[in-house]
Amino acid sequence: MNKTRSCFITILSLFVLVCFSLLCIFLIDTNFTGSEGGSRVPRGFLGSRDLLFLGLDEREESNEFIGRTDTIIIFHISSRAGSNSLISIPRDTRVYLEGKGWNKINAAYVYGGTDMICHEIKELTGIDVDRTMILNFRCFKKIIDVLGGINIKVEEPLHDPLSGADFEPGEHLVNGEQALSFARCRSTAGADLDRVDRQKYIISQIMEQKMNIPTIMKILNPFNDASDIFKVLAEETRSDFTLWDFCSTGFVLLFSNKDIDRVTIPTSPASIEGISYLIVDEKEVKEFLSDYLK
Repeated sequence: MNKTRSCFITILSLFVLVCFSLLCIFLIDTNFTGSEGGSRVPRGFLGSRDLLFLGLDEREESNEFIGRTDTIIIFHISSRAGSNSLISIPRDTRVYLEGKGWNKINAAYVYGGTDMICHEIKELTGIDVDRTMILNFRCFKKIIDVLGGINIKVEEPLHDPLSGADFEPGEHLVNGEQALSFARCRSTAGADLDRVDRQKYIISQIMEQKMNIPTIMKILNPFNDASDIFKVLAEETRSDFTLWDFCSTGFVLLFSNKDIDRVTIPTSPASIEGISYLIVDEKEVKEFLSDYLK
């Protein structure tokens, strides 16, 4: 009897979740105002889209969403034929900012907000960003804690007093604070590029481990601590995501059997006037990304 009841509840929960997602997608008004003031209509439910996530290196007590972008990651959700991808742009990538001259791309948000950084991403990669979410370190930690932590695999010893990382090789169940220290660690041979890879890895693990029916049902249950994620997103992020974006993206992740590719645009290190940059060739970057943007 208990097994039958459990099976019935699971099927009913799945049915309710699917109906809720479809209603949000097809009944909501899909005309909305973007960051530049124009009316933007989202792409088809099965069409590709590009979501930009910016992580600010903001002090713990601050919640003003100002400063340089420590993390720049584009989540490309492909059409039915392609694969989904997490695409990183290193913060030290050298770009020419209008009115400011040559600079690192992580300064674009400081000088021109999301409009400027989206423009630079378009010039550099050809990617036309659909939506942008800005979050700080506190948000990152809270989301992981609310979801009950995540499991990570550490390939090499990580001991970094600056980030707080203290891991031996092996599998670890980490809370928000530990996950942040892992993602920010630069005490390896690849330094910042290794850090970028760990950031993509953490995000992919959150998607793979937490985008499932049991977790979604916990989030939708107002009496479960996981439902606090709505409060965290409201208080600790800034975005132009609509309800349609959240629901359709969640729906795709929940029922997609695709792996998530994790890539970083090709760069080469250089020191110019005493400043360390990562130099890129726009043509090379666009050719490199062509296989990941289908």
